[in-house]
Amino acid sequence: MTTLLLNKLLDSAKAIEDGDLNLADSIFKEIKYLNDADTSTETRKLVRFYAEALVRRLYKLYPRNCTPLVPSTDSYYIRCWRFLPFVWFIEKSCHHSILDAVAGKKKVHLINFSNIEFDLLIRNLMRDLVKQVGSGLSFQVTHIRPKLSHKEDYLQEMDRELAAEAKTLRLTDFKLNHVFTNTVAGVVESTLNLKRENEDEAIVVKWEFELHKLILLPGALEKVLSKLKDLRPEIMVIVEKEASHHNPDILDRVAQSFPYYSSVFDSIEKDTIENYFENKISWEIDFRRQITNVVAREDIENAERHETQAWWREQLHHLGFHPVRQWFNHSRGTLFSDMAQYIIEGKNGCPVLLRDTVPLVFASAWKPELVQSDGGSDNKENAGNPESISSCLELTDLSRIQNECEEEGDPTIMREGNMWSPECPSINEIAASSEIFDILESVCHVYKLPLALTWISDGRETAKNSEGKNLLRVEETACYVNDLGASEFVEICAGFDLEEGQGVAGKALLPNIYFVPDVSKLGPAEYPFVYEAWKFGLHGAVAIKLRSTYRSSVDYILEFFLPSKMREISEKQLLVNKILSTLQKNRRNSWIVCGIDLNVADAVAEVTAAEMSGITLMPKSGNSPLASNVD
Repeated sequence: MTTLLLNKLLDSAKAIEDGDLNLADSIFKEIKYLNDADTSTETRKLVRFYAEALVRRLYKLYPRNCTPLVPSTDSYYIRCWRFLPFVWFIEKSCHHSILDAVAGKKKVHLINFSNIEFDLLIRNLMRDLVKQVGSGLSFQVTHIRPKLSHKEDYLQEMDRELAAEAKTLRLTDFKLNHVFTNTVAGVVESTLNLKRENEDEAIVVKWEFELHKLILLPGALEKVLSKLKDLRPEIMVIVEKEASHHNPDILDRVAQSFPYYSSVFDSIEKDTIENYFENKISWEIDFRRQITNVVAREDIENAERHETQAWWREQLHHLGFHPVRQWFNHSRGTLFSDMAQYIIEGKNGCPVLLRDTVPLVFASAWKPELVQSDGGSDNKENAGNPESISSCLELTDLSRIQNECEEEGDPTIMREGNMWSPECPSINEIAASSEIFDILESVCHVYKLPLALTWISDGRETAKNSEGKNLLRVEETACYVNDLGASEFVEICAGFDLEEGQGVAGKALLPNIYFVPDVSKLGPAEYPFVYEAWKFGLHGAVAIKLRSTYRSSVDYILEFFLPSKMREISEKQLLVNKILSTLQKNRRNSWIVCGIDLNVADAVAEVTAAEMSGITLMPKSGNSPLASNVD
C-alpha cells in the first residue's frame, strides 16, 4: 500500500507540473480514500504531509517560518524539541573526536552552528574537558542559530544552567554568546564577523544540520568555509542527513525523500523513547515542515536540500580541508538501550546512523590543510567580535525577510499565494487545512496559547446524527499544540464527534463566535472533555467560525484555548479581541471570518455575558466536584 501511495503521489506531482489540475484533483481524491482505508498511522500522516507539500507548491502557500518555532512552554520541552535519535547521534559520533582534537588545550572556543537547543551536549563537553586539563580551563561558546521564539529570553534558563555548571567546574573564564540569524545571508555575515582572539585559543567548529542551508546560495559555502579555514580550527565537525534531496526535478525529490521520511515517521510512531511521548508531536511538526521545504519550496532562503556524505567529502577536499579520524561505537543498540532498530556503522571512516537498513545521518570531522596564514587576525571593515547577546542581535537585521518571526504588532501570517482553482475540491480541501495550520501556529505563538483545534462540519447527510443535527469532527492536520504537555488532549478530541450545540465548537456553529471563560466549570453534557480539561489545565476557550470562499459548504470552527494562568475575565476578553482582529486581518480572499461584521469588542462582550449567565461558579475553596473523576 505504501508503494502504491508513493506512485499516486508521483502521478499527482506530474499532473501538477503538467498543469492538468483536474487530473491532479482526481488523484488526490483517490489518495485520500486509499490512505484513510487501510494504512498504518505513520503512513497515513506521511502521505498527508506529502500531499500537503504538493498543494503548497501548487498554490504557493508557504508558512511564515521555514523552521517551526519552539514550544512556548518550559525549557524541558525546548531541549527535546529536536528528534532525539539525531541529537544523541551527535553526542555519540562527535564528542570524543572533539576531545582528542583539543587535548591539552586550556583555552577552547566552540563555534556552534545549530538549531538544536539541547544544552546537555555542551555541558558534557565542559565536564570532560575539565577532566582532561584539570584546573585553569577557559571555555567560550558562540552559537550561530535561527531565532525560533517570540520570547527574547527563551534560552535564558538553559544559559543560566550552563553558567552554573561552569561555576561548579571552576572554569577560569566562561563566555556564552548567541548570534541570531534566520537567513543564509545572515549565516554568511555572522561567519565573516568571527575572529581568533589569540594564538593559544583552540577553536572547534560544529555544524549541526545547518551547513546544507548554504548549498543554494551561490558562493555562500565557499565564502563561509574559506573564512573558517583562516581561523585554523583544531577540528570542524559536520552532522548532516545522509540523503540526496537536491535534484531540480520535483519527481526525483519526492521519490528520493519519501523512503527517508517514511523511516523517520515509522520511528516516531513505533520506537519506544521512554518519557518523551509529548515530544513526538513536535518531531512530527519539524519533519512536516522539512517535507514542505524539500518538496514545495524553490527559493534560496527557505528551500531544504540535502546531499550525501560523498558529495560533502568532495566539496570539503576541494575547499582545502582534510578528514580527521573519528572514534565511535558501532555496536547495534548502543544509541538507545531499548531501540535496537538503530545502529551506527562506519562508511569511509565516518559514523553513519541507520534505522534498520536506511541511512539517516552521518558525521564527519575535518581540519584545514596546512597553509601560510596571518594568524587569523582580521582588519576588514565588516569584522567584529560578538561579545554579548545584545550586540549580536544587531546581526538579525540581515534576517528580516519573510521567514523572520512575526510579532504581535505585525499580524501578517499568510503570504500571498496563487489563486485557488474552484474546480478542484480535493486540492482545495488540503489547501484549506494547510492555511489553517499556519494561522493556528502563528496565533498560538504570538499570544502564547497552549493549543488550538480545528473542527469541521460539512453539512452532508452523512455528517449528521439520527436527529438531523450536524456533526463536527477534528481535522488533525489543522490542529496546533504549543504546550506539549497537552498534546494528548488533541488525540482525545479527535476520537469524538461533537453534535451541533455541544462543546465550545458546537455552540459556535450558529452564533459564529462562542466564548467560555472556563470550560473546566462546565458539566460533561455541555462539554464532553471537561475531565481532560481539568487534567491538562485548560480553562478559557473561544470558538470562531471560518468559511472558505472556495469551500462554501464547509464550516471550519477554530477553537483556541487561552493561557492557563490568565484568570481575569477582562484579560480574556481583551485577548479574544486580539485573536479576532488577527484573523480578520489575515483572511485574504480565501477566508470569511463569520460574524465579524459586528464590532469585535461588542461581539465578544455579548457572548461573554450570555455565557457567564449560564455558568455555575466553583466554590472559592475545596476541590471541584468533578475532580475525583479526572484520573
